[in-house]
Amino acid sequence: MPTSWQRAVDLTAGTAMVVTDLHGDWDAYQRYRDRFLSYFHRGTADFFLITGDLIHYYGRPEHDQSLRMVLDLLALRKELGERLIYLLGNHEIPHIYGFPLQKGSQLFTPQFEHDLGDNRNDVLSMFHSLPFIVRTQAGVSICHAGASVAVSNIEDWVRLRDFSHIALIDRANSKLTEVKRQAVREAMEVTYQTEFSEIARRYFSVERADDPRIDHILAGHLVVTSDPEFDFLWQLFFSRNELESGIEAYEKTVLLFLASISADFHHQHLLVSGHIDCAGGYTVVTPRHLRLASAKNAHPRESGCYLLFDTGKTVTSIEDLVSGLESVWA
Repeated sequence: MPTSWQRAVDLTAGTAMVVTDLHGDWDAYQRYRDRFLSYFHRGTADFFLITGDLIHYYGRPEHDQSLRMVLDLLALRKELGERLIYLLGNHEIPHIYGFPLQKGSQLFTPQFEHDLGDNRNDVLSMFHSLPFIVRTQAGVSICHAGASVAVSNIEDWVRLRDFSHIALIDRANSKLTEVKRQAVREAMEVTYQTEFSEIARRYFSVERADDPRIDHILAGHLVVTSDPEFDFLWQLFFSRNELESGIEAYEKTVLLFLASISADFHHQHLLVSGHIDCAGGYTVVTPRHLRLASAKNAHPRESGCYLLFDTGKTVTSIEDLVSGLESVWA
């Protein structure tokens, strides 16, 4: 496995179809996939761009088709190559590092960990490789969670562009002596208020004491609790945008973010993301930021939409992007 990947994809020509946050919803995924393939085979769309959070269904576990969707994308990648762009989302990150993800009473990670089975290496290798952001000659950038205060200058941009999950995990693994393993187990038992074997079973679907994933969980706990580079990653992917900072502060964050990511490329002046719920299929967050909801994050779900735009032709305003929103639900 490579130690690092370029986290930015730069597009200078071609039409992109952008879809967000499908969260294990096979019906939605199939609709968007088939719409793109119809466009692609007619020569009217060139890139299928999914902005992360493909996995983790919000609802009954038996309806969760997360793994089926990821494996379908792996197969589709063989046909489409670089025309398929799957960005990292915050729901993929826990499986890279081995920490639990929970919202309210819903615990997401154990079912997907259990379902991975023999596909684990292929899927995690894919997750490790996922880019963080797409920049376009049109001046439109696409990422999962929106603008972040973590990227406010060129140095931050370089940090994002060259980010390596493997480097963080290797640093943690280098510290895992037998004494340190025991200390981390005990620290986790204090945090979770239960025995480590129960933590491994409940949160990661690990049943055996000799399962090699045990060290992955221990290393992940070290990364999450002590590595400053993980703090950077967290700010990028778990940001709540204007909901946590207020709209005036967030408008400034968007401008700084766009200026920073414009380094060594065409000026980026508009941002598209998913990640946060929308009443309807989209929200104009600021004059520079369009939030898109394709399925789970759209309320109602059938108001979800996708974005179609020419990556090589300058887009002058958010209103121009909104005119490129279309539906698969009609």
